[in-house]
Amino acid sequence: MLKKIDAAARLIGRHSSLFQCPVCGLAMEMNENRTLLCRNRHGFDTAKPGYISLLTKSVKSDYGKAMFEARNLVCRSGFFHPLIGQIGKLILNGRTEPVTVLDAGCGEGSPLAQLADVWKRGTSAGFLGIGLDLSREGVAIAAREYAGFLWCVGDLARSPFRDRSFDVILNVLSASNYGEFRRLLRKDGILIKVIPGSGHLRQLRHALYDRSPKQAYSNDKTRALFLRHFDMLDERQIRYDVALQEEQLEPLVRMTPLSWGARDEQIQRVLRLAIREVTADFTVLVGRAKVR
Repeated sequence: MLKKIDAAARLIGRHSSLFQCPVCGLAMEMNENRTLLCRNRHGFDTAKPGYISLLTKSVKSDYGKAMFEARNLVCRSGFFHPLIGQIGKLILNGRTEPVTVLDAGCGEGSPLAQLADVWKRGTSAGFLGIGLDLSREGVAIAAREYAGFLWCVGDLARSPFRDRSFDVILNVLSASNYGEFRRLLRKDGILIKVIPGSGHLRQLRHALYDRSPKQAYSNDKTRALFLRHFDMLDERQIRYDVALQEEQLEPLVRMTPLSWGARDEQIQRVLRLAIREVTADFTVLVGRAKVR
């Protein structure tokens, strides 16, 4: 059985035509030393866990390993399954050709891996998944947990991929760079952006910020920015309630941005409430780049 580093280098090498050097923009190839290299000798090594870092300088992510481990536990519990199932249907939509999907802001990799499972249950056409995130900690977990994907540490603002490389860009609860999305999508490619709905995790929001303006949330500005750059092909609300086991509450609290500005005593108070059901509420925006 291949070591993870060798399997990753082989997979990246087979799809090296997707990559461009983040330093000079030239095409890249994988060499025998597991280094993705351009003609100007800018090189990026495959890491032992099975991912490649294409950062040109050291960048510190705001999100640490503990948060991504918590998110992975929540994702594996099935929390996002109804959402990912709906996204899978949107992508399938009668397709019979292989699809190449970039998860921009892939974190610890679960959404992309779950989407691939939905795709494979719906069609025999190929699925190539590439995950990109600024956080090395998140991408390392993705490579550890999910084989068969191209996991990349990189900066979305200077993404290391060639023009018109992707049929679909997935952007789940993560920052966007619409200029890069336009560059990277193929002519008929689509962007699927997921943003929280107003009722998302309302039970945690109320418990953390009782009688505070933070109880309210609106995604109007995010939606408006999307519409400045992309024509809306579809928009849908996906809302469902999730029953929580006792051991799932703390990872959920730790992974959500709702808790990142909270004091520890606020978090401990929420944990003592022993919430056993939360609302998942998402707005899914599907668009194609505006013709200019």
